[in-house]
Amino acid sequence: MNGITISELADRAGINTSTVRYYERAGLVPDPERSANGYRRYMPGHETRLLFITRARTLGLSIEQIASMLGIWDGTNCAATRTHLADVIDTNIIDVHARIAELQAFAGELADARARLAHGPAMCEPGLACCAPDMNTTTTTPVTLTAGRRS
Repeated sequence: MNGITISELADRAGINTSTVRYYERAGLVPDPERSANGYRRYMPGHETRLLFITRARTLGLSIEQIASMLGIWDGTNCAATRTHLADVIDTNIIDVHARIAELQAFAGELADARARLAHGPAMCEPGLACCAPDMNTTTTTPVTLTAGRRS
C-alpha cells in the first residue's frame, strides 16, 4: 500500500497531526485507508484536500463554510468554487467591518470607564464605583473577546 503517514501529511500541510484528525472528525477529510499494521495511509487526494482546507482557514472561513465549498470544489471544480468563495469572502468582509465598529464602540466605553476610575472616590463604596465602574448595560456594546482562529 502506498501513501504517506499522518505526520508526513501534517508536515506537508504545515499543521499538527491533531488538526488532521480534527478535520477527519469534522468530515472535511475522508477517512484514509489503513495499512496492515493499522496506520493511516494518506493518498495525494488527501494532501490536495488538506491544502484547500488550510488555505480556506487562513482566509478566516469557518468549518461550516469550508464544508459547503468542498462539495462544490471536489478537487476539480475551480470556477464554481471561485464564485462561491468570492461570495463568502464578501460576506465575511461585511462581518469584519461590523465587528470593527463594535470593537471601536467598546474601546470608547472602556476609555470612559478608565476615566471614571481615575476620578472616582478614594474609599470603597457599596456600589463599587470606586474600583469597578458600572458600564450601563443598556448602552454597552456587547463584545466577546476571543483569541485568533488559526489552527
